[in-house]
Amino acid sequence: MDRRGGGLRIGLVSLGCKVNQFESQGMMRLLKERGFLITQPEEADLVILNTCVVTHRAQSESRKLLKKFKRLGKKVLVGGCWPQLLPEEPLLYGADGSFGNTEKIQIVHLCEKALRGERPKEVSDIKESPFAEFPVPLPEGRTRAFLKIQDGCDSKCTFCVVPKVRGRLRSLSLEKVLEALRFYREMGIKEVVLCGIHLGKWGEDLEPKRSFLELLERLEGSETPPRLRLSSIEPQELDESIIKVLKTSQKICPHLHLPVQSGSERILKRMGRPYTPFEVSELFFKLKEEIPDISIGSDFIVGFPGEREQEFMETVEFVLKHPFSYLHVFPFSRRPGTLASDFPDQVQEGEKKRRVETLRELGLRKRREFYQGFIGKRLKVLSEASFKGLSRNYIKCVFQQPIPQGEEFEALGLELKDDRLLVKPLEIATTE
Repeated sequence: MDRRGGGLRIGLVSLGCKVNQFESQGMMRLLKERGFLITQPEEADLVILNTCVVTHRAQSESRKLLKKFKRLGKKVLVGGCWPQLLPEEPLLYGADGSFGNTEKIQIVHLCEKALRGERPKEVSDIKESPFAEFPVPLPEGRTRAFLKIQDGCDSKCTFCVVPKVRGRLRSLSLEKVLEALRFYREMGIKEVVLCGIHLGKWGEDLEPKRSFLELLERLEGSETPPRLRLSSIEPQELDESIIKVLKTSQKICPHLHLPVQSGSERILKRMGRPYTPFEVSELFFKLKEEIPDISIGSDFIVGFPGEREQEFMETVEFVLKHPFSYLHVFPFSRRPGTLASDFPDQVQEGEKKRRVETLRELGLRKRREFYQGFIGKRLKVLSEASFKGLSRNYIKCVFQQPIPQGEEFEALGLELKDDRLLVKPLEIATTE
């Protein structure tokens, strides 16, 4: 291997959240600039696993992938949240090196060490880590992209391991956010998803301190791609000022992902969530009143310790009552070091599975109802491939005539087509 990567092949597998996906893309850019080739993991000289541990299942998937690639005779470098939580464990399962979330920015150095057979283990104290700034990933034929603008979480949810593996609140400066968005615009990206671990807390750690509202207001008059989308944001952080910006914005898509987690006040208290179902209910109806076409998705955890059938049905009724457009449903997962892992009254796995299936089916019903509400209505759709696209309010669309990738166009909703909305293009809209 020469000092420029020597054309050696790197495969990268990314698990988990949008922040992880952005960081994986950033690592790929660093490796390409060093002269490595990015290829399919099965064809690689070295496989990088960018892991997730937010649930037991995600951590198990990381172990399975490590075992799979080792069986194929690959060198495997395990990074991200799994080694951040348990630094030694990937090595015990046969990894050729491990690194934490902060060390992702050193991926070239780590790969070179692993390829020399040095078996690196580099996991720093995440509590002391600064914001890890990656070079903005190159678009390479895509029309949509991610941008990590925030990292870390200071919340005390009893079920969540994320603060242990992502550290304290940290933000990308306003100037660098705007610089990255200008770059994406110049590269032809039409939509950017602003990502963070606790997105609504962006700016609180900066000097001088800034607010998420200030960021949204600055984005409106700045050089950015024509469509901006927010990733997950906590319900308690949406006040009237932010709703007003969302309502009047020409850039920010009418789509919010609000992790509610439960429709039971008792369970929310046990989870350490800082709101009641009534407060979330008021917020939802306010959003629909101000922005009628908005898409609202959510996360729910079922089978939380102490959740009886009564509390589960409160969640079901909450979902039925409110205008969700989709749900992400998870069974409660005991995570090392979290308070809830030691709570009494753990729910049986079979009962968790039943509740998950019930709520997921309800989520599918909600999504169909939301899509059906746009039959006969106009939508603004961004073409992601010749016959597929995404509306501003997060409806997956298909069309029967090819539209060039990256074009945003007016379309009329016609009918449901499997899990998408069939639309008729009306005219190509300008997105500049």
